Amino acid sequence: MALDCPPDTVLSYSSVGYNVLGRIVEVLTGRTWDAALRDLLLTPLGLDRTMTLPEEVLRFRAAMGHLGEPGQEPEPAPAWDLMPRSAGPYGRVCATAGDVVRFARAHLDGGVGRDGTRVLTRDSVAAMRRRQVDVLDKWTVSADGWGLGWTLYDWSGTAGFGHDGASIGQYAYLRVVPGAGVAVALLTNGGAARLLYAELMSELLAELAEVRMPAPLAPPASPPAIDMTPLLGTYRREGVDITVHERDGRPGLRYEFTGGMKDFSPPLDIALTPVSLAADGTAVFAGAGAGPSFSEDWMPVVFSHLPDGTGCCLVGMRAAPRVAAPL
Repeated sequence: MALDCPPDTVLSYSSVGYNVLGRIVEVLTGRTWDAALRDLLLTPLGLDRTMTLPEEVLRFRAAMGHLGEPGQEPEPAPAWDLMPRSAGPYGRVCATAGDVVRFARAHLDGGVGRDGTRVLTRDSVAAMRRRQVDVLDKWTVSADGWGLGWTLYDWSGTAGFGHDGASIGQYAYLRVVPGAGVAVALLTNGGAARLLYAELMSELLAELAEVRMPAPLAPPASPPAIDMTPLLGTYRREGVDITVHERDGRPGLRYEFTGGMKDFSPPLDIALTPVSLAADGTAVFAGAGAGPSFSEDWMPVVFSHLPDGTGCCLVGMRAAPRVAAPL
């Protein structure tokens, strides 16, 4: 499999690693991924409302994702689950909010369930929350760094961990503050989920854990001047072409799905407003016009460089190297 960026050069959110880990679990245990997850984790922790197969979900009330433009009545998504069977380890885990919090509690308790059953060693729990890499795009999933699986947060000096998830019209958020022993899960099936997350989670974590979450990304009152010349051109990652342009002094980009993903969505034309420019050349923009399926408010767009000097553009925390200068 070709890589978008060389290893150990930039954090680019991808699900491929979880698929590989899922297959390693199958080889080591001699079980399917679903059986291994159930037998080694879910059952010992008493997570009986967490499952991976549609035929298991049918036993319970299942939420249907909804889509729709702001101000309109939401409509059910075209399908309940568009993930392929092979996506099990990263995209086909269904759970209730209660089970998500109980899973977090096992990590808060050092790797044991409510009845004392140990599923992870304390060293493994600690290793998962140890920062492995910093994050350039700190807004898409509110991340400051990444551990082994966990997204890591730094809320004005208060450490936290968690993870987000998304499907068609469905979004999930987990935030854990280990110093306060607090875990909060939010599951939605439509509407302005990210805006709800920002408002609700900020209020709850402030009240329960004295955490002050950063404000969502937005353009400053006086945007900085950023020379677009070195940023213009075409950036490419598997399934996506990004063309950065400047027209009448206004920067923007065209986000277009290609190859096997070309029918996923029509091309998106996104206007860019400068937010910040760091000393190392990292430039952050707020994008508008992506639509509610991608971002209900401002979408972060980050420009940086790989170690060999190649420019890269991060949209949705996914890195696309620059492959061509403007014509």
